[in-house]
Amino acid sequence: MSHQQPRRLRLASLLLSTLMLLSVFPLTVSAMDSDGDGVNDTLDDCPWAYGTSTIDRDGCPDRDGDGTSDLGDSWTSTNPNFSEDFFINNINAYSVDHNPDGSTVAVATGDRVRTYNASTFTIVSTSPDLVGGNNAYVTSLDWSPDGMYVATTLSDDTAALLWASNLTLIHDDITHSGSSRTFSDVAFMANSTSFAVVDETSGGWGGGTCSGCAVMLVNVEDGEIWREVTPAGNSGSYSSVAFSPDGSRMAVGGDGNAYLINTTTWSTVRAMNPQSGGYVHSIDFSPDGTMIAMCTGYDNGNSRLRAFATSTGASLFNQQATSSCYGVDVSPDSKQVAFSIGYYQADGGSLLVYEPASNLLVDRIQLARGTNSCNQNNNNPCGNVNSASWHPDGIHLVAAVSRNYEGINFLFADLDPDNDGYNSTNQGDGVVDAFPDDGTQWADTDGDGFGDNPEPATEPDACIATAGTSNMDRFGCLDSDGDGYSDPVPGTWDTVDGADAFPSDSTQWVDVDGDGRGDNYLFEVDDFQLHINQTGDAFPADATQWNDTDGDGWGDNYANTSWGTNRPSEWPGAYVMDAGMPDAFPLDRTQHMDTDGDSYGDNQNSDRADACPNDPGNSQFDRLGCVDSDGDGYSDPTPGWGSTTDCFGADAFPNDATQWCDEDNDGFGSNVSGNNADDCPSSAGSSTIDRKGCTDWDNDGYSNAGDPFPNDATQWSDRDGDGRGDNLTGNNPDLFPDESSQWADTDGDGYGDNPGGVNGDAFATDASQWSDTDNDGYGDNLNGTNGDLCPTDYGESQNPESRGCPDSDLDGYSDPVDAFPDDPFQWVDTDGDGFGDNQRVPNGDDCIDVAGTSYENARQGCLDSDGDGWADVDDAFPEDGEQWSDTDGDGWGDNYFFTNRTVADEDNVGEVLVVRDQRGDAFPDIATQWSDVDGDGWGDNLSSFNRVDNFPMRVSQWNDFDGDGFGDNVFYLPVGSNETDTPLPAYQPDECLKEPGTSYVDVFGCVDSDGDGVSDLNDPCVWDPAVSDGARTAVTCSITSDPNATATDDESDSFLAAADNTIVYMGGAIIFMLALIFVAQISRAAGRRKAVAAKREEQMVQESFGEEDERRLAWIQHYIAEGNYAEARALGWEGQEGLPQWKQHEMQQEAAQQAAIPTMVSLEDL
Repeated sequence: MSHQQPRRLRLASLLLSTLMLLSVFPLTVSAMDSDGDGVNDTLDDCPWAYGTSTIDRDGCPDRDGDGTSDLGDSWTSTNPNFSEDFFINNINAYSVDHNPDGSTVAVATGDRVRTYNASTFTIVSTSPDLVGGNNAYVTSLDWSPDGMYVATTLSDDTAALLWASNLTLIHDDITHSGSSRTFSDVAFMANSTSFAVVDETSGGWGGGTCSGCAVMLVNVEDGEIWREVTPAGNSGSYSSVAFSPDGSRMAVGGDGNAYLINTTTWSTVRAMNPQSGGYVHSIDFSPDGTMIAMCTGYDNGNSRLRAFATSTGASLFNQQATSSCYGVDVSPDSKQVAFSIGYYQADGGSLLVYEPASNLLVDRIQLARGTNSCNQNNNNPCGNVNSASWHPDGIHLVAAVSRNYEGINFLFADLDPDNDGYNSTNQGDGVVDAFPDDGTQWADTDGDGFGDNPEPATEPDACIATAGTSNMDRFGCLDSDGDGYSDPVPGTWDTVDGADAFPSDSTQWVDVDGDGRGDNYLFEVDDFQLHINQTGDAFPADATQWNDTDGDGWGDNYANTSWGTNRPSEWPGAYVMDAGMPDAFPLDRTQHMDTDGDSYGDNQNSDRADACPNDPGNSQFDRLGCVDSDGDGYSDPTPGWGSTTDCFGADAFPNDATQWCDEDNDGFGSNVSGNNADDCPSSAGSSTIDRKGCTDWDNDGYSNAGDPFPNDATQWSDRDGDGRGDNLTGNNPDLFPDESSQWADTDGDGYGDNPGGVNGDAFATDASQWSDTDNDGYGDNLNGTNGDLCPTDYGESQNPESRGCPDSDLDGYSDPVDAFPDDPFQWVDTDGDGFGDNQRVPNGDDCIDVAGTSYENARQGCLDSDGDGWADVDDAFPEDGEQWSDTDGDGWGDNYFFTNRTVADEDNVGEVLVVRDQRGDAFPDIATQWSDVDGDGWGDNLSSFNRVDNFPMRVSQWNDFDGDGFGDNVFYLPVGSNETDTPLPAYQPDECLKEPGTSYVDVFGCVDSDGDGVSDLNDPCVWDPAVSDGARTAVTCSITSDPNATATDDESDSFLAAADNTIVYMGGAIIFMLALIFVAQISRAAGRRKAVAAKREEQMVQESFGEEDERRLAWIQHYIAEGNYAEARALGWEGQEGLPQWKQHEMQQEAAQQAAIPTMVSLEDL
């Protein structure tokens, strides 16, 4: 059988098994019954709790076996009125739990556990000290479902297991590795064989990370931890744990999240986040397994009270409390949840009982606060309610309290709080008080919230058999519109009895004046305080009025037909014959009457009262409703009401509609846009030209404010503001009226006498001169008196030929004719090149008649064609601005410039070479070299005998002693390196410097007889190019001699073959040894350097081939183990196993011959 056949058989078996499993898988899923109650999970309403209910829900707990689930029976009360049954004080209690039948209560009290009789409240048993006096305390406890055990956790990171019957220890000091943590909660699995404990960061307050915290499963039998679960990862912190009723699910609360875990696979089903940043202090499953209740610590102003659906994780309940919540317990019928609250603020020291399905707060039980407000922060007197436990009957609770008001609270639900003999919940007699807080009522036949008992009972139902909501005229009768008044019943209860006159209108129920509008006057008020959307009757006793839009008590309707003509169409109200109290102004609550009919009301107490109530008029500004002849809104003057200077009186211009006020009484109106408007309305004046009605002292028609000369009637304008009038015939006239810096011109030349002003006259009394630009006292006008020959240059020369000209360098040549006015040694520049003709001084021009720019080599002012500063006669390269000298005379300038660029490396595809683009001579002192493309300092001219670069494109190579194309350098230092720098590997170094060769695979530049790239040194078949790898003794060479050899060579070989082998071998060995010794003495140092380089290269090769060699050896071992020696030899194995006898004999003979050869002397030992 081949080695492939077992693999195929295993694959076939695996495929067959997979098909069998897949064929039964759908049947297994469809038959799943997680809680074992006989109801398939897909049909089970409570798949995580055993149950027998069939009526309201399938497969849910049904304690009384009546077919209705416990949730449907719901024996907890919606109005429990929990009261204190008994209180055991002065005990710091941290956790509490009932045994399964509710007869006994276990309480964590400091360092031990106590059990109490739930009826007599007496101690049954007390455990020994569980913490050993180390200031630790019992943090939590849980009673096993079978009633046999009580498990506890302690703040010193341990847990203990007690017998429930007498609280003696079974196991203690249950712990795991780690420190500075607190075991904070414990919960039994459904089968009571194991319990879970959780730990969190030390102190039990949660928060932060916890290295090593976990959920630990403890075996009841041996007390050993048999599993640790970390749903939040290795840094998670856990504070609460609970199991589903069937034990298939575990809920864990911790820092930030709660987790639902499958206890078969111990994988996380989902995470739930009750509050961002909140710490889940407590968690509990409902007894029917469908709900997970939990609560958090205080964070961001509150704590969260939450419930989630077990099946989907959907939120079922979300409330908040003002203080941390420490405990949660679901009622036995799965309907209510008791939350234990800490000591802070409004909810402090309380037990809050909620009904999650209705979001109803059923009861707030204040246990640890007395009359305190719980708001005093650090001095807060309230206590912590740490834990609560429901009795199985659903009407008793036990709570554990610490800090202040500490103790154990036994609570009971008062089922008849009104003491009328009827319970608030069904206690088995089928009777429930419909009014649990009202002792005068207990029955409600029609269920409308009004009791059947008649007066004097509270709110007696007048229609016992008919549900109704009326509560005004009578209780409990039909009220169709819901306004509290019952519908009328003809002949029995009519509107005269108090029934609803408008049974279909919830806003109306009575109509006293019978106008068909209800007496309830309803309206909305708009931004103008007007009544809008009016319904009902504003005048319930007046059938002619019903609306009052302005709310002044006068109706919108009117009886005077003439009003209909003048009234705006948008005004409210209508004509009604004999309408009472009509409002002439229905949109003005301050007016209602208008005697003269001018639309202004008579009421003088209003803001818009008619000042002339018996005389119609349209004035509206000074007073309302009086005569206004010109219609400008101001009334005509009347006795007692004349015009005033404050403009609040009558019209000062009653016949001019554009003016009505004259504040200064000067005959000009104050309205600036009116006729003859007064420009100075508050100051009387007579001006008429520039402005009207303003002061004019000199009476020239110009106002003082507009007259620069208010006291000179001959002048009134000064355009340039220089204080001289513009009127040339007036006093002191201005000859330059538009130029403020000039006003007089003595010599009449048109230039002002003020020399510092605009167009000022520097020669005020000389009409031929007026300007002196250079301020040298000579006028700029050449044709005038003493004209300046240099008008822009200051000069003191009085010579008529150079009057007013300067000589800056005092060389006797005035600046206008001096080519070098600041150089006393130069004054002429014949060729205009900037170099003076005087050659007797250093800056003289060496080429007086030829303009030039040269300045180097002590030659100035001569021709420099390329602009490099060297005169053409001195420049070796007169047309090249970068070069001027050629030291070695090779035609290449001494200034060497280059820029680097990259070109493709044609010998190595995909790589590039850095080469230089050059200008000038790279070797200015060597006439036969000028180019160095690779920048290695060796010249590219191969015909030179000086510093020739045999590899002009390879910076690391330049010499090739044997001329085989491989460089002599093994390492090299780049140009510019220091001698202490580490040399770099050179490109393709020649391993056989003095022997030309073409090898390139194993080494470069050594003899390669067959041309396969592998040197003869390492080629197992020197003449066979088809074989280049492997041991010489392990390969077969098809060609064993030089195929190009001549006949002479064959004869020589025959002769040597005929010679005595022993003599030839010995002689050859001696000669070879002497040669080795001779070579070793000469090149020992070089050999050592080469050995170092070879070792470095060997190390690089070994590292690169190491991984491949390991894989090769592994395959060799594999094939040897299988007996497949041929495959092993193909990978280089040289063992003799599996070879024919003749081949083994041949290999032994060859080994014996090799052993007979003398051992060579080590060169390192010489």
